[in-house]
This record gives sequence, C-alpha cells and structure tokens, in this order.
Amino acid sequence: MNRSDNRELLFEQALLQAKLAVPRARTALVGRPRLTNRLGEGAAASLTFICAPAGFGKTTLACQWITEAEVDAAWVSLDEGDNEGGRMWRYIAAAIDGVRPGYLEEIKPVLSSLDSNAAEQGLIVCLNALNRTAGDGRLVLVLDDFHVIREPRLLNGISYWAEHLPSHVHLMLLSRAEPGFSMARMEAGQAALRLNADDLRFDREEGARFFRQEQIGLGDEGIAALVNKTEGWVTGLKLAALSMRSWEDQAAFVGEFAGYNRQIRQYLLEEVYARLPARLRKFLVRSSILKRWCAPLCRTVSGFEDAAALIGEIEKLQLFVVPLDAKGSWYRFHHLFEEFLRRQLEQDPEERPASLHETAGLWFRERELREEAVEHFLLGGCYDRAVGVLEEMTSRVVGWEWSHLGRWLSAIPSEHLLAHPVLFFSYANSLVAEYAGDTAKAETLLSEAEAWFDAAQEGMPPEERGQFLAMSHYVRGTIMVFGRNDLAEARKHYEKVVRYAPDGIRILFGLPETPLQPVTARTYRIGNGHAARAVAEPYTLQLAELYRAVNPFFQARLFINYAEMLYGWNDLEAAERYATEGLAWAERKPDRPEHELVPGWIVLARIRSAQARLFEACELLEAGKRRMEWMKIPRGAELLDLELRRLRLLHGDPGPAVEWGSGCRLTARDLVSAYSLYDYLLYARVLLATGSRGEAAVLLHKLLHLAQQEMRLLDAVEVLALLARLHLEEGDKQRALVQLEEALRIAEKNDFIRLLVDEGAPLQGLLADLAAAKQQGYYRGAAAASLSFVRTVLSGMDGAGAGGPAVHPFEALFTPREMDVYQGLLDGLNGKEIAARLGISYETVKTHRARIYDKLGVKNREEAMQRAGRIGG
Repeated sequence: MNRSDNRELLFEQALLQAKLAVPRARTALVGRPRLTNRLGEGAAASLTFICAPAGFGKTTLACQWITEAEVDAAWVSLDEGDNEGGRMWRYIAAAIDGVRPGYLEEIKPVLSSLDSNAAEQGLIVCLNALNRTAGDGRLVLVLDDFHVIREPRLLNGISYWAEHLPSHVHLMLLSRAEPGFSMARMEAGQAALRLNADDLRFDREEGARFFRQEQIGLGDEGIAALVNKTEGWVTGLKLAALSMRSWEDQAAFVGEFAGYNRQIRQYLLEEVYARLPARLRKFLVRSSILKRWCAPLCRTVSGFEDAAALIGEIEKLQLFVVPLDAKGSWYRFHHLFEEFLRRQLEQDPEERPASLHETAGLWFRERELREEAVEHFLLGGCYDRAVGVLEEMTSRVVGWEWSHLGRWLSAIPSEHLLAHPVLFFSYANSLVAEYAGDTAKAETLLSEAEAWFDAAQEGMPPEERGQFLAMSHYVRGTIMVFGRNDLAEARKHYEKVVRYAPDGIRILFGLPETPLQPVTARTYRIGNGHAARAVAEPYTLQLAELYRAVNPFFQARLFINYAEMLYGWNDLEAAERYATEGLAWAERKPDRPEHELVPGWIVLARIRSAQARLFEACELLEAGKRRMEWMKIPRGAELLDLELRRLRLLHGDPGPAVEWGSGCRLTARDLVSAYSLYDYLLYARVLLATGSRGEAAVLLHKLLHLAQQEMRLLDAVEVLALLARLHLEEGDKQRALVQLEEALRIAEKNDFIRLLVDEGAPLQGLLADLAAAKQQGYYRGAAAASLSFVRTVLSGMDGAGAGGPAVHPFEALFTPREMDVYQGLLDGLNGKEIAARLGISYETVKTHRARIYDKLGVKNREEAMQRAGRIGG
C-alpha cells in the first residue's frame, strides 16, 4: 500500500471513528453520583432511556457513567442521514465490532436486509451473533441523539432489538423526545430505566460544585438564584458562567438574569458569540456546515490557514464543542451551538453556504472519500459534481452501497440525472426489480425521461439514442414483470431492448447484498398452491425466454431456482438439466457468483443422490467446498460441508452430522432467523438422530411457526414430516398421522413429491398406515390429501438416497392378495395363469388388476411394467 492509500485509509477510519467514539469528557466534571448510581442499578435491565431537551447533559452523564463503571461501550452518534437505508445499522454493527472484533464480519450479509420487509429475520441473526459474545463480558450500546431517527422501520427494529437483547448487553438511548415506540411493557416489567429532564436538572449542591470548578465566587444565594432561574438546566448554567466572566458586578448579573430556557439560550448564545473576536466568529460560522471536523478540513472550508490554532483557542475558551477522539483531532459542535451558528451563516449576506459545501465536497473527493463528497455536493446543490462522483462509484456498487446510491440518486433532480442515463435508469429499475415495490415512482421517472428525450434526441449520437431507448424499455419490462405480472406486455418491451441495443445495455443491476443461502426456491414467499407445476412452470419458462436476450445473467438464478422446483416435483432428469445450465450461467457472472453456485451445487448433489449416485454427489460438494475456500467465502464452504453431512445422515451415516451438532453453537432455544433456517433444520435432524426428542420438539415447533410466518412452504413440509417422525418415535402414532396429513396437504397442492420421498424408511410405514386409513374412510374430506397422492409418494420411495426401505414400496400400497397378483404381472403371467397360480377365479384376478392399475395411476399392463421398472420392483 502506498502513502496515498495509507492516507485515505486513515481519513476513512478517522471519519468513521468520529461517529463511533465515546465523546472525550473534560477532565473537570461535576460528579453526579445520584445519577450514575441509578444508571449502574439500571444496567441490569435491557434498556436505559434518557430523555431531556438539548443541553441537559445527557451525553456527559452517559460518558461519566461509562468511565466510572469501566464497562465496554459501543457508541454511535446518530444524525439525520442515519434514517436512510441501512446506515444506522451499519454504524451500530461497526461500533459493536470496535469492542467485539469479528462481529461486523459475521453479520455483514444481513445488514442490507435490516432496511427491508425481512428486517426481523436479519435482526435475529445480529442478536444471535451478539449472544455469542457473552464470554467477553458486559457490553453497553449507546445511541446518542436518538430523536433524529424517525423512520418507522428503524424504530420498530430498535424496539425489537431492545426486547430481545442478550442478558450481557445493555442498550442506552439518549434523546430529546419520546422514542417513537412503546416502552410500557418493558417499564412495567422493570426491563427499562427512564431518566427525564427533572432527573437531570442540577440541584443546588451540584450547582455550587459547578461554579467552584469554574472559579466563579458566587455566594450561596447567588448560586441558588441561578439554579432556580435556569431550572437546573446544565447548559444554561454553563452559558451563564461564560457570560459572567465579562461582568465586573457578578451579583448584578444574577439580578438581571431572567427568562425561560428558550429566551435564556438565545440571549446567552448571542452574548457569548458577540464577545468572541470577529475572526473566530467567522471561523465558527463557516465550520458549522460540517457534522464532524478536524483542522485540515476546517482550514480548507473556512479559508483560515491557522485553523489548528483557532481550534485550540475554542477548546481553551470551553466553547460548545465535543472532542471525539483521545488525540483531540476530531470534534463536533454541541447541537445548540451548531443550530445557532448555522442560523448566523444563513443570515449573513456575505456568506455562501452552497460554496462552502462545494469546497468540503472537493476536499473529500480529493481524498477519495466519495460518500462524504456526494453528501456535501448534494447539500450545496452541486448536482453535476455529485453525479460525477457517483459515476466513479458505480464500479463498486455492491452490498449496502447500492441502497446509498439509490438514496443519493433520488435527491438529484431528473434534469441533471437524465444527462447520465445509465445512473438514471439503474435507479428507476431498482425501484421495481425483485419486487422492490415502488412502481408508481418508477413510472413517473419514465414519463420524465420520455419528455426529456423528445427535446434532446436530435443532438444525441445514434448509439447513445439507442442505449437510452433500450434502457427505457428495459425498465418498462421490469415494471411489467414485477409490478404488473404481465409477461405478454413485458415481452413487447424486451423485444425493443434487443432492437435498440443488440450488443446489450449498460444498466447497473446492483441489488443489496443478501445472506448466502443454500437454496433459492425455498427463500421466496409462496402462496399455497402457487408452486404447483401447472402454475409455476409456464411462468418460469416465459421469464427465462424474456431475460435470455436482455439480461442473460439473471438466468443463473432463474434456472437454479427452477431446478430446485423440478427436484421437488420429482422430475429428476429435467432438474439435472436445468441445474447444470444454471451453474454454467453462474460461472459467467461478473460478480458474486457464489449466490448461484452454492445453491446450484447443492440442488445438483441432491439430484444425484436421489439417482443413487451418492459418490458423485459428495465429490461435487467437496469440489465446491474447495472452490469457496479458494474464493475466501467461508459461509459458502460451511454450507456445502453441512450439505455433505446432511446427505450422509439421510443415507444412514449420522456420524458426521452428529459430530457437527455436538460442536456447533446452536441450541433449541435460540431465536431462529429465516436466513439460518437451513442450519437449524439440520440441527433438528441431529437431535432426532441422538434421541434428544424434547429439544427436537421445541426446535421443530419454532421452525414450523417461522416457515409458516415467512410462507416458506417447502420448509414447512419438511418440518411437518420431521414432527410426524418425532411423534412416531415417541409412540404417539395418532399425532404423527395428523402431522403427516398436514404435510401431505401442502405437498399435494404444490406437487412437492420429492420432499416426502427423501424422508424414506422412517416415514414409509406411517405413510402406508395413512393410506390404509384413507381406504377405510378416515382422513378424508375436501381439505384432506388424496389417497392417490399418498400412493404417489409411496411409489416414489424406492430407497435411493434415503437409506433404503425396509419393505418393497408397493407392499404399502397393495393388499396381500393384490401384491400376489402384482407379482404375477411382474413374472410375465397372463390373467388366467395368475388365477391358476393363486387358485382363484379369473374374474377375481381382473378385479385385483383393475385396482392395481388405479393405485399406480396407469391404464394398462405396459404402463404398469414401466412404473415397476422406475421403482425397481
């Protein structure tokens, strides 16, 4: 790394730490044991909420307690920008990582989900990772200026976080207003401590200590008067102390001092500000545009070469600045002072705030701190500069950065953004792609684009004109697919994309990073019946045809998803073909191919296992593991290793899975996220394999609730099958039949044959009993699984990939006499020969043969023999 790279890294770290550092307190602080003791007692609860207006010492009190209690503290100083995207959670994760290294890396894949409908699932992953830090001791997470957070999804997330924090973690919120979510239940259960303005007001004793420290010799009466007039407002007392230094008659000052907090604040801020040298006032006003600042940055923005000396003078005067690091390099203004200074800036006709923002943006851009540069360019209305930086950033639009890009682009007026159509249409497409949901906004943008194009097209080179039209039609197609579910109309737009841009479009397909998953189809929310082959297959194949020309890389996920569905439908030959094609497309993807490679390898391994090619399946997974290790994607390697253990468990070799289960950090009582459902399903199988039925029951019911809540039908069928097996092993056959019937109902509506076939011998006898019960009139009705579907599942249990059945599969389908007739058919005997062998009439043989054909779902002897060949009879 060269010197320039080192410098950039240091600046990035400094800026990050400016938001995450525990503010550096002054050496001389008024001790407040009555409050710090209460904070110490409240730390045993989950949450402390300190709510008071500006200037009551919330931040100072929290810093005092952290220092005195010597606890590990993760601190985040929030600002307005943290309402956007997943930025707040990113800073929270980084703050925790600062005191619990490794945390950020562990939960990074779910950060983008915390700003989506899947926020709760991502929070569970974060909480479980936090729970694993218990061995490192107690941890306090402080969110300062929490009142700036107003987005309901973020407030709901913090509420969920507070209620589910591990016992060794304490959350402290410092705010000027109520939190935006109900704390009533936590307060009633003594899980939350609240301090308000009345608690934080200085009493007379604290006021006396304060004035002694400030070396102001007021008598007891004067101190009592000021404490009374300021109503114990800490900043009011500090402002008074600063003003009194210029008064010869301090008693007269106390006598004239009057007014409510707002009046006091305005009067004294002006009083303090007016007495500063004009040069220092100018420096403060110009620096007020910066959320956090250091001497080099202030020197550039303010134009004062002696910025470092001026900052030293500010500290000496004890003006309202907060040091943010131990070295005294980074600072922020006290919020009241910052608000006051910005008003002065806006009211000064000689100052140009937009120009100051532009200067700050150029400073950040020169150091390749692009995020900060964009923020200042946007605040300064320098939209073309902002777009220029964003174009530089597009080469690294991955993960959470895409959500930032969307937020920034939304702030740029269309007339500026349309001159950069790649960014414009990438933003418009992101509003609707993958069911993002803002179809109305996207359509408004497209209308603006059409109007702009009508006026600008004559001056555009042909290639640029073609690209513009192609991208416009691509976004229209995306709206039709994900917003309108109109594939026919989408096809018309995609045909125009190919016509206008035969060599492809340059649109950015950035999407927020999601956790690496071992499956694709299971991760989608599916309505019951919507996964049936007659419904899902035509839609999938039409999508594949549409995207083949306009966005071929999308086919990697599409084909692997389709292969997983084909596997569930038990069409192994087609599943193998599409899994192989999907993997081929994944290999060509320019970024993050592991999101298709890992689920592609897993579904292909399952297919080969079901085809009695276990050795090939294991070889494929082992090779994938090595590839993931080489690519430095540990989660990918872990998932492939787990699938290896899962397959061996299903084939009668529980050792590797049991070994993993004994060493993993999962428990049956964990909060379970949809992102980790695969891991917990394997863990449930391990619990069953080791006879831990009580824990297995707790976990499986939790997994069933999660699968149903998230509309993950494939997972729900698997969990119900495991519950049926659990009840059977406990000797409760009736409950087992009920759970199996529920699994079959879902499976039949969605053609999920293979999910139950894979369970093999442990469920085969129970399926046979259910078939017999249905034959006798039990478990019938419009909502029940059909007898023919039960027979279909039974006929598929040929033992491949499931450890081998204990009996011939058809013995569960047929009565003993039907089995005799069936065996005669297998032996090539005709009806009369079978009748002679069994000593029954030819008419009886015909009756049994008709029933056999009905149960097999065939029409004649030839089809029966083909079915027998597939089953291995």
